[in-house]
Amino acid sequence: MTKLKKKEQEKNSRRVALLGLLGTALTVFGTVTGALIGGATTVYKVMRSSEKLAISEPQGDKTLSVDIGQVDISLDDARELDGDEYQVFTDLGFVMMKAGDDWTDRGDLSYADLFIEQSVNLSPLIFFYSDVGWAWDEQPVRQYRTSEPVMVTYVDGSLENGYPVDITILMDDTVAFYNQFTVLTLDKQVVGDDFNLYGLALKWGELHRGGVNRIIAAENSPYVFEQVSWRLSHVEVDRKVTDLSLERWALFTEGEKHYYLVEIQYVPAAGQPARVWDDLQEYLHEFRVIELPGD
Repeated sequence: MTKLKKKEQEKNSRRVALLGLLGTALTVFGTVTGALIGGATTVYKVMRSSEKLAISEPQGDKTLSVDIGQVDISLDDARELDGDEYQVFTDLGFVMMKAGDDWTDRGDLSYADLFIEQSVNLSPLIFFYSDVGWAWDEQPVRQYRTSEPVMVTYVDGSLENGYPVDITILMDDTVAFYNQFTVLTLDKQVVGDDFNLYGLALKWGELHRGGVNRIIAAENSPYVFEQVSWRLSHVEVDRKVTDLSLERWALFTEGEKHYYLVEIQYVPAAGQPARVWDDLQEYLHEFRVIELPGD
């Protein structure tokens, strides 16, 4: 078997297993877009200016402060950025900071690559597959990740956002959750009529089974910001049964040719560098869509 064919086989098997992991959740909720976004969800509308969004970390006193009034940059300004601090992807239309200390830049990835890892990449981005199939496979992904994950073991009685986890269908009952920053770039011609910007945002929130806490949509501005919690109850961490809340934020924005799904995941845990929270905030804060001449 060639390496390419083996990789394709691995990719497909991951998809099947991951969809099985969601089980009836997608069957029950998948046809009701946004149905899980209600109740405790807070919806904000802010004017596009120098607004900043401050969100407190549920498990501590830290606050995520992100400039949500400025999501673009001119092509000339992008070209003048310090190459030691920023990566400029002119062809894809965006700018991002370079990875700092204690972070690994995973280089050029594709959406298909996110399915190769076993039990380590549970970003909700992969579950868009249930709607788009293989159509997004070649769409580019950039990802920064801390080197040491938080290892979570599911046991009898484990819950995810209040839903029982069936450990009999898991590929592995121990999963690695990383602090990570991920950018998925979607060519609008590839996406076609499947989604618009707001459909992407609502679908991402829907996949969290009622975990959406805030949706921020700015008037006359091409972005949506969401904050969600993924609550793990009665799981083992460091051989102790505990509860853990993964905090996720995502910025959904667009340029003339692309949609951008910018996701950060923070995993509160003892022993990780204090700088992690600040780095995630800075990566999201500094992400910019390049405004091309004529846009």
